[in-house]
Formats: sequence, C-alpha cells, structure tokens
Amino acid sequence: MSYIGNNYERSATFTNRGKSSDDVVNGTPDRSHLSNPGSHSGNNQHIVITYSNVEDEELQVLQELVDMFELNAHVSWNDSVTHLIVKTNIKGRCIRTNKFMNALLLNRFIVTMDWARNCLSSRKLLPEGNYMPLEHSGEPSPLVSWRVGRGIIASPMEWTSNCILYLHSSIEFNESYTDIILWAQRAGFVLTDDLEEFKNKYRMRVILAEKIYSHTDVRSQLPNTAEMTSWLYDYKGVTIYLDWFLESLFQYKFVVINHYYQIMKLNPSMVEFTDMDESLFEFENC
Repeated sequence: MSYIGNNYERSATFTNRGKSSDDVVNGTPDRSHLSNPGSHSGNNQHIVITYSNVEDEELQVLQELVDMFELNAHVSWNDSVTHLIVKTNIKGRCIRTNKFMNALLLNRFIVTMDWARNCLSSRKLLPEGNYMPLEHSGEPSPLVSWRVGRGIIASPMEWTSNCILYLHSSIEFNESYTDIILWAQRAGFVLTDDLEEFKNKYRMRVILAEKIYSHTDVRSQLPNTAEMTSWLYDYKGVTIYLDWFLESLFQYKFVVINHYYQIMKLNPSMVEFTDMDESLFEFENC
C-alpha cells in the first residue's frame, strides 16, 4: 500500500488492530463538525477517518478512500477524528466499541462501510446522513448524535447536567476506569467524590458500582445492603450498576432504571423518599 504525505499518523499503518480491545467496552461534548456534506471538495484536508470492527479485506477499501480523496487517517482513536467508519451486521447494527463511544459523545460522523464504497464508486464524498448505522441495541443513536452536533435538534442528554454521579471504589478496578470518567464528563454528568454534594439540588443522585470478579481486593466488591440503605436515607442517592450508565450513553438517551440495573431492589416508597422522579424507575412486579 502507498501512503500519501503526512495524511497518516507517522507510526500508523492500516492494519486490523481495531478488532482487539477497541471492540469491547468493559465537560460538555465538542459539538463542532469539520466536514460539510454540501461542500466536501474544499474540506477534504479537514476530514480525519478511523475505523472499528472492519475486516482485513475492508481495510483496502478504506485505503483507497484515503488515497482518492487525500483524507487524513488514524488507526487508534484521536479526538481530531471526524468520521468513524464501522462494519454493520445483517440488521444494520454496529458493535459497541470504545471508538464508537467516543465518536458518539463528540457528535462525530458514524457511517457504515457502504459510505466508503459508494464514495469510491461515485468518485465524490456523499452526505453522511444517509449512511448512519443503528447502534447495537437497535437505537438510531448515531443519527441523534449527528443531529445534535449540527444543531438540528436539542441534545436528549442535557438531562445529564442535572444528574450527579459518585463512582464507588469498585469502578476503579474496571479496566476502562479512566474512559468512564472521560465519558461521563463528555456526556455532561456531574461527577463528585463527596457524597455530601448529593444534598445539593439534583434531579438524579446516583452511586455507580460494579462487581469486579478478577480482583480479591475488598474495594472491588459491590457495596452491601447496609451501605446502600445508608446512602439512600442519608444522601437520597440510589446505588445502581455501571451498566445503566453505559447503556444510557450508547443509546444516547436516558434509560429507565429497571430491576436489571438495581443492585438493591427499589420500591416506590424508597424512590418517593429520595424526591426523585418515580417515572425514571421501573419496579419489579409492578
């Protein structure tokens, strides 16, 4: 393969490195877009692509795309990326990856391999909005993020600024710990390391925890019922699994806190005591 000038990371080559750790996910978003679908020809130098979960043979397609339009490219994630190109399954859904999460929260273009192929066949860069994939859950979250980034709609995640998060010590043992903090900041959540801050006025007060089976350190274990009950009554905060946070980010919308996410099963009277909106919760056998 040939590589054009400085269009690549100095150390980067198009290899299938994206199918390893990048394919598993164990302040205010940057809403700017450098690509303008209406006038691509003058902006090619501003387009920076990367890819996720593509097959070896598809890397050649991406190489041809970069060569034809003299685009910039990164193998690993970089915040300068404007376009994430993903492989989709037969249902048009894409796999959840770290790159996907970063692109979503930064309102970058997330497009399918068909965009790359059709750009090559038509010999022009096509409007990205026609090539948005569905997220793994079947939600059109990339399209929502794209519309937010272009100012077409208001962000459905603005509610996060009224949600304060406390990360239980178990989260620190998660291999994606630093990413989790970054994602929370990019999504607009309020992060605190002091539960006393829960006593301020927030619509949601959430303690995130996760059982880490690979560690024996007691701090990696879930909080016990006594601790969670104390937090509920002392700080009006609910303790839930990290999965709720990740699911909300991936779907780019608020996800109801049902029994699947509740470490200690909640009932309507508990939630009523916290003064949180009961409609944000779903109760088992209700």
